[in-house]
Amino acid sequence: MIDFRYHLVSLISVFLALAVGIVLGAGPLRENLGNQLAEQVEQLRTEQDDLRTQADELETEKDQLASFITELGPDLVDGTLTGTRVAVLTDDASTRAGIDRITALLEDAGAASTVQIDLQPALWEPDQEQQRSEAIEQIRDIAPSVLGDGSTSSEQLSAVIVALLSPPATGELTPELRDQLWQVLTDHQLVAVDGEAPAEVDAALYASAAPEELTGGTEDDAVATERAQSLLSSQTALLGALAGTGMPAVVSAATPGNDATTGILRTVRGDDVYDSISTTDRLQEADGPVLSVLALIEQVRGGAGAYGTTADAEDRLPALPETQGVGEDSGGGEGPTPSDGGGAE
Repeated sequence: MIDFRYHLVSLISVFLALAVGIVLGAGPLRENLGNQLAEQVEQLRTEQDDLRTQADELETEKDQLASFITELGPDLVDGTLTGTRVAVLTDDASTRAGIDRITALLEDAGAASTVQIDLQPALWEPDQEQQRSEAIEQIRDIAPSVLGDGSTSSEQLSAVIVALLSPPATGELTPELRDQLWQVLTDHQLVAVDGEAPAEVDAALYASAAPEELTGGTEDDAVATERAQSLLSSQTALLGALAGTGMPAVVSAATPGNDATTGILRTVRGDDVYDSISTTDRLQEADGPVLSVLALIEQVRGGAGAYGTTADAEDRLPALPETQGVGEDSGGGEGPTPSDGGGAE
């Protein structure tokens, strides 16, 4: 049986250990540990400063290149799309500034004509089903072949827009019928056409707004989800139909925060169905419209790619004769190789 003396010795040992720890902690060990911690903190601070400096340098280089691309934009695209008829489509008014710059660059590129088509919310809003159904019935009476096989009214009407922009597969869709069909779409406020409705175009550029611009701020989760699904259904139907035509096409999206993980850009870049369509991000930035038009130039010449600065972009710029040296000489210098007006071999 353990007696009292054993407990007394144990208690004395504990107190001695505590005393030794206090003495050492207040003396040599404290100084040693303090120095080590101070050195580690200083090292971390230095590394943080170095990383911040590197980040600032990269941001400066990115801004310089963006400014360089923007300034050279008209010269880069000059005469590259001579005679080309282009349709510029958008899904929100927030893209207006970018589209204005795109239109100006298309003029610099020598495009024969540019028509802007604003897709209206009624094309995908869940509570506008009746409006879309009425439009489909009228279209069926005029030219039923353009309706396609979309499972929803929004998908069918989105495909109709592409059919009206594309060269007719047969002689059935006459200019008169096209005018009538555009009238149906505009009368039901599904699209708004800036200028005369086009007979057909040679290339298309779809400018998409940032995802937050396409949502209702006061909606509950169920309504917001339904709206988002209907919008995506309309977008994918339109772009799927566009990819199916073989027409040169570009999707250019606004990517605030350099984020392409949401919105239509993520869908197009992640699905083989849209491999024939080029994509660009940064629509909201000064150089975004230049990227868009350069990608369209490459499309007209038979190429495709994903361009910009987001994580899923393949390259900063399309590899065109006009863009050679732009990335390497962003500070001025000799600049890019002048355009030869030709395409890829």
